[in-house]
Amino acid sequence: MGKPGTKLARLAVPHGTGRHGVSQAALLESYSRELSKVDQPEDAYRCAIPLEHRKRFGQFFTPLPIAELMAEWVQAINPKTILDPAVGPGVFPRLLRKQCPEAVLTCIDVDDIALTAAQNTLSDSHNEFLRQDFLTWEDERLFDAAIANPPYLRHHDVHYPNDIFDLVGKRNRVRLSRLSNIYVLFILEICRRLRAGGRAAVIVPGEWVNANFGDTLKRWLVSNGVLHTLLYFSHASTQFDDALTTASILFLEKPVSTMRPDFIRTIFIQDGCSLDEIRKSMQGKAAENSNIVVQEFSPEELMEEKKWNHLLAHGLKEALPGFVALGSLAETRRGIATGCNSFFHLSNSAAQEFRIRSKNLTPCVGRAQDVAGSIFTEQDFNNLAANNTKTYLFDIKDSPDRSEAKYIQQGEAKGLHQRFLCAARNGHWYAMEKRPPSAIWATVFGRKAMRFIYNAARVANLTTFHCIYPKNESSDFAAALTACLNSRLVQQLAQRQHRVYGGGLLKMEPKDLLDIEVPDLRKVSAKTLRELAGLLKELDRVVRAKHDSADVQGWLDAVVEAAAEEAQEVSATCAH
Repeated sequence: MGKPGTKLARLAVPHGTGRHGVSQAALLESYSRELSKVDQPEDAYRCAIPLEHRKRFGQFFTPLPIAELMAEWVQAINPKTILDPAVGPGVFPRLLRKQCPEAVLTCIDVDDIALTAAQNTLSDSHNEFLRQDFLTWEDERLFDAAIANPPYLRHHDVHYPNDIFDLVGKRNRVRLSRLSNIYVLFILEICRRLRAGGRAAVIVPGEWVNANFGDTLKRWLVSNGVLHTLLYFSHASTQFDDALTTASILFLEKPVSTMRPDFIRTIFIQDGCSLDEIRKSMQGKAAENSNIVVQEFSPEELMEEKKWNHLLAHGLKEALPGFVALGSLAETRRGIATGCNSFFHLSNSAAQEFRIRSKNLTPCVGRAQDVAGSIFTEQDFNNLAANNTKTYLFDIKDSPDRSEAKYIQQGEAKGLHQRFLCAARNGHWYAMEKRPPSAIWATVFGRKAMRFIYNAARVANLTTFHCIYPKNESSDFAAALTACLNSRLVQQLAQRQHRVYGGGLLKMEPKDLLDIEVPDLRKVSAKTLRELAGLLKELDRVVRAKHDSADVQGWLDAVVEAAAEEAQEVSATCAH
């Protein structure tokens, strides 16, 4: 057994890790006091260690029932060596010590406080504690099993002197997106360190099943035959404390030969499921609870699906006649990212106060709540401006005059020119990125559904909206497409593309929008386009009045279906 590491590889930790004057010894002493008051060390750690510290290290603890389920998967092969690469306060080693008393447990963590907390509750000689960054750990040992809750750090919170995404990617023969969450790297490295026939259980947020950065991970797991079972908790079940996210558990098994499994099991869990019911599903028994959806997919079926969230809950989708991906009809881009909305996005009175010339003020909407209906008109914009809502973008077109230069100096005094987006700009830090107004806006976030707005005013928008640019630039086409996107039928299809976070929060990226299925409006008559555009006006009227929209939605759904049938008939005629 190797000796515990002493050199802290702090590379994965964001810069500025000061503890505001609270020493490590004081935090550990506080932890020890809390430990005497609670049953689980994780509860004591959560009480004693500041949230800021836990978030800095991406620490979100595994609920005990879920940890038990993961430990059962690992111990079933009677492993002799077990790896926990992000041990935290040590819930997994504590469970495995009872189930695998003779196994050697290698516990790693980059956070010395968490590692010490784990070490204090696990003192027998079969444990090895290493203060290391797992992603840069040079030890090349292989393990019979691994179990982990990797740190939850987004790409912009990961700081290494080298390109860690390229490094881990080359080790595992895969090209990784630099937008990947760090847990993706942990999964790959865990699999690399398993012996043939070894098992691992890894709990991570569920966002990867629909995120673009997760596509590479899905293909790697499936093509290498290591994904045995995927357990996915629906958005209604928030499994992590202090984190707005879904949860998924990857039950992994490294093949002993070049043979790959014929099927991959998926288990979709909604609210109201007991651990025993989930355990039975893991054992291959039929689910008696309707809140558990158990399916088996061939690797080929999974590889054909870009998004898995809807697949896990509802199975394989059927191709709908007359529908095409939105990407066939439009292009998408994100809204304008200013780098500091409070400086760049101004109200009418602020623009006058700082004497910004009108030619350097671009009409721009910044908040979804400023858009009441399904159509945004010039009158809507004028009303916002008259109410002194922030509606103008500070957008210098040439050289600033004296007043504008003074305003720029105020921004520099606040350090805005050193912010990431501003500092990365070519030319002047205050030079706004160019983004032509789009005909359609799509909200980035939503609850029950996503909103799509026809931008009749043709004003710019910030990142609260994504931009949709129809390839057909006629106003009837854009309005008709907006109507389709707001129909219940298309909204239901769009659920396949959503990224779902805890509490039912929906999110879409510009690329996600391109995969939404809509009627092929290129193949419908001008009359159908005008009918859809007229229904959008009616929907806008009802939404603004806060009336029940069920009747309008029913009518809209019927016309959307008819448009798809019309497009299908045209396609069939052309085929002959």
